[in-house]
Amino acid sequence: MARRSWIPIVIGVVIFVAIVGIGLIAGAIYLFSRQVEFQTVETAHGEQEFRKLQASFEGQTPFIELTGDGEFDEARAIVHRELAKGNAGEVSTVHIRIWSPEERKLVSLDLPFWMVRLMGSKPINFETGEGGFSRVSLRVTAEDLERRGPGLIMNYTAPRGESLLIWLE
Repeated sequence: MARRSWIPIVIGVVIFVAIVGIGLIAGAIYLFSRQVEFQTVETAHGEQEFRKLQASFEGQTPFIELTGDGEFDEARAIVHRELAKGNAGEVSTVHIRIWSPEERKLVSLDLPFWMVRLMGSKPINFETGEGGFSRVSLRVTAEDLERRGPGLIMNYTAPRGESLLIWLE
């Protein structure tokens, strides 16, 4: 008899935990979707928009510079740590723009910097495994980017024309 009276309680606890878990997941998805702006645009003017953005950073040394004559996966990363000035200013957003001339697509991604901070002291890697952008590992953490402060992080154009632009605001 005593054993049977616990069955509804256990079932109730399991159902409660499932409902709370689903609510937490839904809340996280909602929060992420409201904080991150992602847009892919197929346009004839995408290259002009991208080049205009690149021109706005002309003369700035990128914090992460890729060198080499090959594709992105053969490039070597040079991190200009001398640009990290300590407390250079409040960083709120990471802006990423990718231009693909073959597909005529401009991809825009804006992330709040607090999402980058969630990584803690793990190094940031560019290892997507898609297209020309793959297999470049960096030893740069969110703290390094924060010490760098607002400004140009990366400006790279691959030999086939794919371009990547990252800056902090």
